[in-house]
Formats: sequence, structure tokens, C-alpha cells
Amino acid sequence: MAQEKLIHVIISTPLGNYYDDYVRICTFQTTEGEIGLMADATSFTGSIVPSKILLTKENHEQKTFYVNTGVAQFQNNTLSFIVSKIDEKPLDLETQFVKEDQKKYTIIEEVVLKKKILDKK
Repeated sequence: MAQEKLIHVIISTPLGNYYDDYVRICTFQTTEGEIGLMADATSFTGSIVPSKILLTKENHEQKTFYVNTGVAQFQNNTLSFIVSKIDEKPLDLETQFVKEDQKKYTIIEEVVLKKKILDKK
């Protein structure tokens, strides 16, 4: 039986490399939906949403990481993640975002605010 091709997965955080190994398949969530990548897949770049990264190694052992946000790039059988936060247990995302602290503006409101700032200069 031919040896199965693997992909090289590298997960980096602002503190440095967190994970670096070879796996059969990697499944994760992006803004476009759930992605599952195996060797020789089409090149891909996407934004990671708060979710989990599921890695299946060559011996069928599974490894799960919980991530906040970040980006993923797959090219030449190397899958690189840059994530803001990662752990082996679920992240408490609710404590990170307090709704009152998050001011959301519509595009029109943003344009008006930016114009006011520029007019003051």
C-alpha cells in the first residue's frame, strides 16, 4: 500500500509557534464556512472565526485546538495558521467582548465621523 501524503500544519500566535507537525486532514471554521483540507488540495487563504481546529494525524489520532480569530493559508501542502489565541480547552469568548464596549457604526456613520475628524485638521 502506498504511503499516504500528509500536510504540514504550523499554528502560530503572537507569542511564537504553538504547533508544528504533519497530519492527514485538518478541519476548521472560516468566515466562508467549514473547511477540510488534505494533501494536494487547492491553495487557500481565509479568515478564521472563533471555533476549533481538528487535526487527524497519520495514526488516526485526533488533536483539537480551540482558537479565537486569525488567518489560514494553504499552499504546497503546508497549512499555516496565525491565530490571536489558542488553547486545548474551549475558550471563554464571552468575557473578551463586552457589548457596551463595542461601538458599531454603519458605513454612513463611519464616513460622517471620519469626515468630521478630517475637517478638524
